[in-house]
Amino acid sequence: MKNSNAQKCNDKKIPSKFIYLVVIVFLLKLVIIFNIDGKQAGSEQSMHYIKGIWLGADGENYITSYKFLLSEGLFSKAFILNFWPAGYPLFMLLVSLFSKSWIFISLSVVQSVIFSIAVFYFAKQIYRTRIQSYAFLILLLILLNPTLSLSSVAVGYESLCASGILISTALIIKDFIEKKDSNFYVLLSLSSLIYGLISFMQPRLLVTGFLVNSIWLVARKGIKVKAALIVASFVLTLFFPSTLVYRNYVATKSLSISANLGETMAVGAGPGANGKYKRRVMDVPCKTTGTIVEKDQQVVRCVLKWYVENPAKSMHLFLNKTIYFWSPWTGPEASGTMARNPWVSFSPAIKIAAASPDGYKLVTGWFGKAVSWVWLLSGVFLLLYGFVILYRLKELERLIAVIAISIISSSWAISLMTLGDHRFRVPIMGLSLFLQGIAIKSLLNWDKSKEIKFTTVR
Repeated sequence: MKNSNAQKCNDKKIPSKFIYLVVIVFLLKLVIIFNIDGKQAGSEQSMHYIKGIWLGADGENYITSYKFLLSEGLFSKAFILNFWPAGYPLFMLLVSLFSKSWIFISLSVVQSVIFSIAVFYFAKQIYRTRIQSYAFLILLLILLNPTLSLSSVAVGYESLCASGILISTALIIKDFIEKKDSNFYVLLSLSSLIYGLISFMQPRLLVTGFLVNSIWLVARKGIKVKAALIVASFVLTLFFPSTLVYRNYVATKSLSISANLGETMAVGAGPGANGKYKRRVMDVPCKTTGTIVEKDQQVVRCVLKWYVENPAKSMHLFLNKTIYFWSPWTGPEASGTMARNPWVSFSPAIKIAAASPDGYKLVTGWFGKAVSWVWLLSGVFLLLYGFVILYRLKELERLIAVIAISIISSSWAISLMTLGDHRFRVPIMGLSLFLQGIAIKSLLNWDKSKEIKFTTVR
């Protein structure tokens, strides 16, 4: 990729309003954190666990895992620590070093600090590109999105993964703006370690990390990039996930990050599957023997074999999973495990449906379904339109577009192999909102100019 004036470092100081907005939103989160009332875990009516934090979709599982680590140590033999990835509970254990009695408030604050830094750093790097005039809108959209922003005030890996993806993408932008070989290896190492950390909590993001860093290396060094550089990046990315394998091996003699991949894949496959989450798991014919890890690996092979042998049904399931992945958070077409989504507290659809029988019919009937489909299709359209706009700019902006769409597409593709759940969209929401923000502002500016104008950085 050629260097140009538009890609040179912009020394102009980022406007104070960026910092003010980040600080104000963080302070508002602190108010929320210290006003969350404690309620009983497991209550179907409540998304709260104790004062200071909300439960995420798997909140009880993470808290149970954390308690086993606390009482039995790092190499606890508890089944739940082997079945689910132990990365997030280990992060909770690390946070508890500040104060075990204030663990949940500390967790909310730490996650919110990381999220604030990530969004600001991403917006700061965007401000240094030719789409500088879009940076504040992007910052605004990400910080004020209730689903994404308030996920940092919940027990769950989603906010940390979203933050990591934003920081890694910002590091790539920084590298291509400054083009300093002395810093390149440091930035690449940081990006690899960040993807290793978020894969430590959600292993499926390993695929995303390998893909993104490979694109970065090829774009930066050309097709003849040294294999050793790619291998080094992969090794760094695998470092933190490999520590989970070591933990599980010492604890249970099983070489695995977790033992739930097969079950997750089986949920979304088989003759009786519809592509979404269901209680009845094993619908794919499969004989399993051995340890829980061996059985999990056998189920994975059975599911992949079933997809190959049933192409028509597989394509139908893939379509369903795509719809469920991009489905609204609430309403008649919502599909996923985001019942504890903070947006539920604000959603007009929820309030209207609960107000009266007529309101319920309105939300769940044809009108509600139409609104849901308009929301789904317009969201995907804006995302793709934002990608096209950046891609046409070429140079660094094209690379940003490719990186963003690669991260988004990889998460969607992995859902095709597992199940359709809008919860899996949360870690990539920062970049989804970024592309949508580009599209929204471009459409608003369309009447003012036949050709969209961008700030040139010199």
